[in-house]
Amino acid sequence: MLKLGTNPQGQGHETSASQVAADILGMSPENIRVWAGFDKSHSAYIGFSGTYASQFAVTGINAIIGAVEKLKAEIIEVAAHAFQADQDQIELVDGEARLIGAGPEAVIPFIGIANMVFTNNSVLTHEMAERISLTCRHVYVPPFELPDTEKKYGNLTLTYSTQTHAAVIEVDEETGKVKILDYAVVDDCGKRINPMIVEGQVHGATAHGIGAALKETFEYDEDGQLLNSNFLFYHAATATDVPHIKTDNIESPSPFSGTGAKGMGEGGGAPVHALSAAIQNAIGPGNAIVDDSHNPPERIWNMLRWEGSPDDRGVSVVSKDGGN
Repeated sequence: MLKLGTNPQGQGHETSASQVAADILGMSPENIRVWAGFDKSHSAYIGFSGTYASQFAVTGINAIIGAVEKLKAEIIEVAAHAFQADQDQIELVDGEARLIGAGPEAVIPFIGIANMVFTNNSVLTHEMAERISLTCRHVYVPPFELPDTEKKYGNLTLTYSTQTHAAVIEVDEETGKVKILDYAVVDDCGKRINPMIVEGQVHGATAHGIGAALKETFEYDEDGQLLNSNFLFYHAATATDVPHIKTDNIESPSPFSGTGAKGMGEGGGAPVHALSAAIQNAIGPGNAIVDDSHNPPERIWNMLRWEGSPDDRGVSVVSKDGGN
């Protein structure tokens, strides 16, 4: 069983955690039961606990690596003692501790290791029986340093993942409505632990960003009353609003994480910038400036009909008939 101190909300922590642990222990991910969720009675809280800011791929996974490596060492030590062999002669394969080169009979399944530790510990030395528990805990501490005040440089965050978004749009001059003709994303989140989960996060973040850029906003009247307080009037982006998204990736591993991962899920703001730039390009130079991250059809319609001096292009959007 693997107990996490993180709180996933659909990011697949359980899947990634079981993959990483299984790789270290030489067993199938399906045989690792993962419990996620922060509990202050069991989990150490540090400033980088949680799921925000792509924390899990670095802090969470590195904590898993540290704990599972300790467990691996204990399993190997017990197996080596049982075989009366050196620890470097033991390998973990398919959920078993094997004596290298000794044939298929020289194996102890993990349940046999647990039996020696928890039940028949008379086969162990007294010191081993007291020390080895097969219950291992690890808290990952990032290698932060105080910043150099002269160079203005310092590593004050875990890792830096990047995404590049490109959009091709068509603007209807009569209605101001934007149609996304093509959309592509290239990401670098370091080493991908689970490519399918990464792809899902890229698509999900892009969909949220498209919604924020073109459809989703809170409207208030002059008294501060929210006008679109339900989904009848607040249009959240759906599958019909999001185009096919082309994706690609590059991998530049992080030197600070045990897997080389940098974290994923930080691309949600990129569509806002990509679409705002595309709308500005469609409107053309010398016209109104796109100075708002949310651009519904009525706003674009007004920008297409803007008349004014270059000095106030980003101050207000006024139509030719005088309306705002």
